[in-house]
Amino acid sequence: MQLPPIHPAIVHFPIALIIVAFFADLFFRKSQRPSLRNFGFGCLLAALGLGVVTLIAGYYDMVRLPLTEPSHDYVHIHMYTGFALAAVLIALTFWRWRILRSSAQMVSGSYLGLGIVLLALTLFQGWYGGEMVYSQGIGVAAAEKGTESANKAQHRLAKVSKLLTGRNFQDEAVGSPGGSEKGTKSSKEHHHH
Repeated sequence: MQLPPIHPAIVHFPIALIIVAFFADLFFRKSQRPSLRNFGFGCLLAALGLGVVTLIAGYYDMVRLPLTEPSHDYVHIHMYTGFALAAVLIALTFWRWRILRSSAQMVSGSYLGLGIVLLALTLFQGWYGGEMVYSQGIGVAAAEKGTESANKAQHRLAKVSKLLTGRNFQDEAVGSPGGSEKGTKSSKEHHHH
């Protein structure tokens, strides 16, 4: 018996914690309530810890599940975006820790600016991961029960992926499990590990 994907089961926790931490810091800046300061920092620490677990689970799922070459192309973009998100999360958590240790303990506009970058990366990463599953069927058996045609949804993700990498993406990752086999040869030509 093969273990089902682990990453989707835990990824929502760091997403939620990052969002809550951002708003706790935003409200702390206005109210200066110590409870919000501590809560926001605790959420960032928890997001960082669970984010590391989520990255490890995502990598583990990627290397053990039978994904096709087109699917791997999408998964690699998702992975590299996850690394960027983790780097910003580490920087923001360290900055927040420094703020807590300072005498003023004020949350600056530049800190909140980096928080907005983290929030935007988190929302994009969540959207991209969802698109991989719902439009491409990556990691799941495609059921063809979506709210739009598979071709329309797949084309949207291919366009965004091309914007990120400059490479053409094929709209053929749908299948079970993790994609169809058609088009594997042409995608191998630009596959990178």
